[in-house]
Amino acid sequence: MNFPWPLVMSLAWDAFRGGNLPIGAVVLDEHGTAVGQAHCARADAIGRPNQLAGSRIAHAEVNALAHLPFRGSFQQHSLYTNVERCCLCMGAALQTGVGAVHYGWRDHYGGAATSMVVHNPQLSRRRTAVVGPADGFVEKMTGLLATCHYFYRRPGGGARSVPWREERPDLVDLAARPAIAAAVRHSVARETTLDILADTLSSLAGWTF
Repeated sequence: MNFPWPLVMSLAWDAFRGGNLPIGAVVLDEHGTAVGQAHCARADAIGRPNQLAGSRIAHAEVNALAHLPFRGSFQQHSLYTNVERCCLCMGAALQTGVGAVHYGWRDHYGGAATSMVVHNPQLSRRRTAVVGPADGFVEKMTGLLATCHYFYRRPGGGARSVPWREERPDLVDLAARPAIAAAVRHSVARETTLDILADTLSSLAGWTF
């Protein structure tokens, strides 16, 4: 994976281990330097300074973009996240004025990166390119972890709790495997690194990268 995807995925795994949706976000400046980063914090009890937590709008992308100062142009900045942006986060990207948004996995339930269209004089002055989905590791791992979050942790659990069960039955089938569930559960309990978990899940799922 090229930078900043390893950082994005590490943040996503931190979010998952904390009981959140596995979403990480990183903002790069025109030199490719990370100037903002965050993970989904909706289930977190305590937030960092100037960061949302314990709220339905404590999204990774919003908190990553909140690192940018009020003044300045950010058309040369890029926002990277492993999950396609929802309406809230796409709106935050447009308001901030970043020049590009990159996403790893298409969200069939709440994704708005390609479907959200807003026309007004303010946004007509800004251009935001949408790039995605990614191929390979980021796409596969994100889809499986997001599905596992709903499959294992939503009230009631199981396939009926997965919003994209009809669009992505392959992910539901993977999440339903006892070996996958055990690997994820043990990795959370033991604070296993994402690299080790990825090797285990790739072997169980038959993935090659």
